Parts: sequence; C-alpha cells; structure tokens
Amino acid sequence: MRLIASWMLLMLLGGCASSSVFTLGTDRPAEELRCEQRSDQVFLISGKIDEMMAACVRTTFQSTTQKLILNSEGGSVSAALDIAEIFEGKHLDMVVEGQCNSSCANYLLPLAGGITFSPGSIALLHGSIDPWTVEKFKRGRNAFLTLQAKAGRSEDRAIEAFDELITDTEALRVRQAEFARRNAIPPGWLLYRDAGSGRVIGLSDLPRFGRAYLVEEQMLRSCLSAMVTPYQEDLRRNILSFPRRLRLSWTGVTPSGKARCTPEPGTGL
Repeated sequence: MRLIASWMLLMLLGGCASSSVFTLGTDRPAEELRCEQRSDQVFLISGKIDEMMAACVRTTFQSTTQKLILNSEGGSVSAALDIAEIFEGKHLDMVVEGQCNSSCANYLLPLAGGITFSPGSIALLHGSIDPWTVEKFKRGRNAFLTLQAKAGRSEDRAIEAFDELITDTEALRVRQAEFARRNAIPPGWLLYRDAGSGRVIGLSDLPRFGRAYLVEEQMLRSCLSAMVTPYQEDLRRNILSFPRRLRLSWTGVTPSGKARCTPEPGTGL
C-alpha cells in the first residue's frame, strides 16, 4: 500500500490532482498537525490534511463554531472531503493564516460564508480528481507494473493492485463530483478537465499553467459565492513584488491574473 501511495504521489505532482500537498514558503508555515476548538465560536485546522486530521475534526468540532482558521498545505482528497462534509451548510467565516493549498482550497474555501486572508497569506490550486486525472492514471499502467515488479510483486498481484487503484480513484472522482454539485462549486475552481482534453472547463483568461496557481482576488470572487475581504493589494505588496514573483516562477507557481470562472453547463459537475 505504501508503494501504491508513493506512485500516486509522483503521478499527482506531475499532473494537477489534489491528493498531494503543495507548500510555498510563508511567514507562518503550517504546523505538522493541529486541530483545535479554540473557543465556542473559533476552530483551527493547521497542517497536512489526512485521516488523523479528519478524525480530530469529527471529534472536536462544535456546532457553535462560526469562524474557521486555516493554515494547511493540503493533503488527502478523501480526508479533505470528510472534513468538508462536516462544514457543509454552515457558511463559516474562514480566515487563512499562512496558506490554504491543494485540497484545503479545493474543498474547504468553497463552503465559506466569508473569506479573509491575513497579511502574507495565500491559496494555491493545482487541480482535482477529474476524468483527465483518471485517464492519466490509466495511461500509467505500464510504469506502475514496472515499479511493482522492481519491488518484487508478482504480475498478477501488481495488476490487481493497479485495478484497485483505478477503482478507488474513480470512486473518489464521483464523490468529488457529487460534493461539487451539492455545493455549487464551479468546475473552474477545481481546474476540472474532461478525459482526452487538457483544457480547464469554465475558467477564462487562464495563464499558461505551471505546477500550481496562486489565487488572486478576481478569480476567488468570480468562482466562489463567499463575501471576500479585499486582499489583492496585500498580494501585490507581499507576494507579487518583483523578487517574490521570480521566486514563484522558480517554484512553478503561476499567479491567476485575469482568470475568472464562467458559466459552462454540461460538465458533469
């Protein structure tokens, strides 16, 4: 299972799915793992999203919560959806203190009633579990079987493991699609692509893609229904200054610029 997970991570980092983490240096790096009910009204999530984090949220989160503080580099899609489903319909005020990347941005921010970025904070998107991702996994069958053979697994067991991986990924794609429909999350926010096409659906004026997009205010406001506290000037000053823009480029991060979500029916979401 660890071998499968490692192979998936390599595939995801090479593509655009959000079963991985994406960390960009900030003034407040995410703590390793922290889930805390700070008060009756304030809840904190900090660190990588995984099954332990999801279990912590299930047992700790109080229904009286009104504000959610986020500082996470992302993590498991399944665990992120587990957490997001707890927050559905609550329209929490979400405050990003550091970063909200990958699955944190994909599935938690769209549920917010209001979104605020503390100075120097960011959100990064690099895709989701869409038909394009499932197709890419399928194309990686030979590479997967070769990796399994090097690890000493029989061909029959390797094929069984690959089929299991595809089944689990497809189930995750369906779960994500149902979650997106329930919460009216536009395909552009999830960088959603159909099989056989690298074109992101429902997102116009998209810059040339790097490894991830830094979400600027125009994209956030056009994609999500939350009330957004203005933060573009802070981005320009703290993140998008010339030296830091070069650093973004070196790490494969592309500012979203003029990108904005547009209505596009028939996407399966």
